[in-house]
Amino acid sequence: MNVIFVLCDSLRPDHLGCYGNTTVQTPNFDRLSQLGVTFENAYLSSAPCMPARRDIWTGRYEFPWRGWGPLEQSDVDLPGVLQNAGVKTALITDHYHLFEHGSGNYHYHFDTWEFIRGHENDRWINDPTIPITWPAPSYEKCHIRWDQYFQNTAQWRDGLRWRSESDAFAAQVFTSAAEWVSHHHTEDPFFLLIDCFDPHEPFDPPPPYDTMYASEIPEARIRWPIYGTADRYTEAEIKDIRALYAGKVTLTDTWFGHFLDRVERLGLLDNTMIILTADHGHILGERGMIGKPGAHHGDSNLYEQIARIPCIVYHPDFKNQDLRPLQLVQLVDFFPTILETLNILPPENVALHGGSLIPLVQDSNAQIRDVACFAKYGEGVGISDGRWTLFQWPSGETNQPLYWYSVLQPEFLKPKNLGPFDPTQKRYPVGTVRGPNTSSLFDLDTDPGQIQNLLDVHPEQTVRLRDHLRAFFNRIDAPPEQQERLGL
Repeated sequence: MNVIFVLCDSLRPDHLGCYGNTTVQTPNFDRLSQLGVTFENAYLSSAPCMPARRDIWTGRYEFPWRGWGPLEQSDVDLPGVLQNAGVKTALITDHYHLFEHGSGNYHYHFDTWEFIRGHENDRWINDPTIPITWPAPSYEKCHIRWDQYFQNTAQWRDGLRWRSESDAFAAQVFTSAAEWVSHHHTEDPFFLLIDCFDPHEPFDPPPPYDTMYASEIPEARIRWPIYGTADRYTEAEIKDIRALYAGKVTLTDTWFGHFLDRVERLGLLDNTMIILTADHGHILGERGMIGKPGAHHGDSNLYEQIARIPCIVYHPDFKNQDLRPLQLVQLVDFFPTILETLNILPPENVALHGGSLIPLVQDSNAQIRDVACFAKYGEGVGISDGRWTLFQWPSGETNQPLYWYSVLQPEFLKPKNLGPFDPTQKRYPVGTVRGPNTSSLFDLDTDPGQIQNLLDVHPEQTVRLRDHLRAFFNRIDAPPEQQERLGL
């Protein structure tokens, strides 16, 4: 048996046909859904990009201990376990955070890896002779990092217009992946991880995807909106941002489809599990917000637009069953799922926080957890049973005590007021990291947009979910001060 793991950054399930969207064209993601199993209640674990990847790589929640960073020397990571078991491992990606200072060692234990350069703020091209064409006024409506991205991609475009969609990053990633499986499909077992940065911003798809969902195109298109409040954008600009994002989703689907065609022609559907998921979603104007807002942006709850992720699993033993399990699953579950599929025992020296998805496919009554818990380090914690979602925040402004558990100082999204390293506990004390939020409770059945706070209306649900949150922290042996700072 082989495993192909496809991770698409910022892919919202509500933009896929297989999750009920009737507007955005995703025939190839939908085809995989029809072939396999589509989990209806999948959530991220730790946010944002790199914390989510550490959850996947280690099978353990990161957010109670630290935030964005590299793998620790003590981490037992999935590619390393597979490599030691004799599985051929490969990584194909344009996700530059895997390689940059402050997080860049996630490729270490792959037998081979390919890094496709130039996406977002990848520090690749530095040519002052390239004239920068801004899609919108810089520093006002378009992210200031556009200049680096534009230099990276200028070789493939005329001004703002891409010459060919085959040069787009999703196309390059899935074309490279198709070539890899063509050369290695007989090397059973293998594990191929495709980490595709699309549809992450910049929302800059080539034709025809750039106009596919746009009814009216503003004079200046916001291809890289700034995180935080959406009030800097007009209603027409918000609508166009959504159109550009949808276009990038369809672009990603198209080139995933070319890859899936190659997999099918090679006969790999007979002996290969394929997992398609995302690290998180992206807010596109809902609740008056844009992006994945953090504490410094204001409202930083991990609402459904961010917390929900697609989770589609194709397995040769369960194909064409059109299963849609309702159990709660999270990113930490992929580590044990892949090990079980490849008949590899879990490592004895590490306690995995997730569980294999295979029993959920075999038995509709089986479950891994009663609730899903998710958070950004140092902020509030979201907990959901699939209907009720509680965001538990510290009371008051202190958010203490809080520690960063690592021998390495944070380099990206760095907490303020980092204290001296404590070598006995291997941690740094951290000052306040939080937004202005207070605890809130939402009923997803009656209020899927999470607008009406029912914390005082349904205290019994609040008490129940807080009990679950205490049990969660105890189960994973989280630092005890997490419960203290959250008022639990």
